Amino acid sequence: MRRIPLLLVVIAGVLLLLTASAFAAAGRTAASPVNSSLPTITGTAQQGHTLTASNGSWDGTAPIAFTYQWQRCNSTGSSCSSIGGAKNQNYVASSGDVGRTNRVQVTGTNAYGTSQALSGPTAVIAGPGNAPANTKQPDPSGTAQEGRTITVNHGSWSGSQPITFTYQWQSCTATNSVCSNLTGMTSSSILLGASQVGMLMRATIVATNAAGKTSASSNVTAVVLAKASAPVNMTVPAISGTARVGQRVSASTGTWTSATASTYTYQWSRCNSDGTSCSSVSGATGQTYGVGQADLGLAIRVVVTAKNVTGSTGATSAASKIGARIVVTARFHAVLRAGQEVTYPNGRMTAAIGHFTATVTGKTLRWTLTYSHLSGRATVVRLNKGVRGTNGAPFKSLCRTCLATTHGTLTLTASQLNAMLHGTTYVNVHTAKNTRGEIRGQISRLS
Repeated sequence: MRRIPLLLVVIAGVLLLLTASAFAAAGRTAASPVNSSLPTITGTAQQGHTLTASNGSWDGTAPIAFTYQWQRCNSTGSSCSSIGGAKNQNYVASSGDVGRTNRVQVTGTNAYGTSQALSGPTAVIAGPGNAPANTKQPDPSGTAQEGRTITVNHGSWSGSQPITFTYQWQSCTATNSVCSNLTGMTSSSILLGASQVGMLMRATIVATNAAGKTSASSNVTAVVLAKASAPVNMTVPAISGTARVGQRVSASTGTWTSATASTYTYQWSRCNSDGTSCSSVSGATGQTYGVGQADLGLAIRVVVTAKNVTGSTGATSAASKIGARIVVTARFHAVLRAGQEVTYPNGRMTAAIGHFTATVTGKTLRWTLTYSHLSGRATVVRLNKGVRGTNGAPFKSLCRTCLATTHGTLTLTASQLNAMLHGTTYVNVHTAKNTRGEIRGQISRLS
């Protein structure tokens, strides 16, 4: 019976510790307000219209209460001063704000402190019935080149709505010192002609409402360039690669003038052995061409056509005579040991050994594998790409549940054959005990 009071004491102590930890954690996470995105102002920037402040986003311990102080600033949003009595989330723009901007300072307060954040400025506050005032300079867009069209936007304006816009294009000297109106060019877009080459272009935009009209000039374009010409070939395309049956060759584009933003197309042709009497090969329209048996003893050419917005021009490569397929023959050998594994096998297997021999004719590989003293029967034997001391991806399985002496024949791809010829493949024997490999041997070319 004396054990029950002791148990109650222990439980009370644990609860006291947990309560203290909870209060400590709460103390660690409590924080005063910190603004994470600034307040914003919505509403029409005009006398008599209501502007509304958002709080922005805040971090800190909830709840957070917000108060507001509206400010009156100059037309650029600086030199601000507080507006007496303007402490609500909404503010009605007054006559004292006309020609100026407004900002709002939001104060966030919680149990742990206070912090302020200031919004960006509004647009310049327009008076009731104010004439338009430009708040963002108009910008032209498009390519400044003879024969191309450029377009100007009207920028941004304050003032009483609705506002209508008219346009007048001007050409200016390259130093932008003298600008002259272009007769009849009074829409938002203009087609550039020869007389504008070497000049800068801008538009004067006139904004009109019931209270009056105001003009603003756009930014200028780049210097207008002469009309583009069709591409002109400077050096003919060239064919690279081995011109033999079974190989793939590639075409260069050659070099061109007046080929800005050009695209290129290709057409391969089959010719007599001396490069004459050529005819197009149907479907052979890529930058590369796979040489087939039908090309043996003949020659191939490629026509590269360069095209830009003005026109297109073709250029023909020199002829490449096609030779017979080269049949590769080679012999290979590898000695397989546990020490060549990157991840050393489980257990003591110093006696485990294997021998791999192979011959290749063309892309056909004939191989023989023997091994002994493994921890168990080989579950799979694979050929992998990789150099000694690194693991590589398998690309062929020689056998599964393999016998201690086994052989076979398989077909290699060009990439796999090339890797074997250059000594970057290895044989890996896997067992149930060593699924990542028990013995491994780097394959070497003997002849």
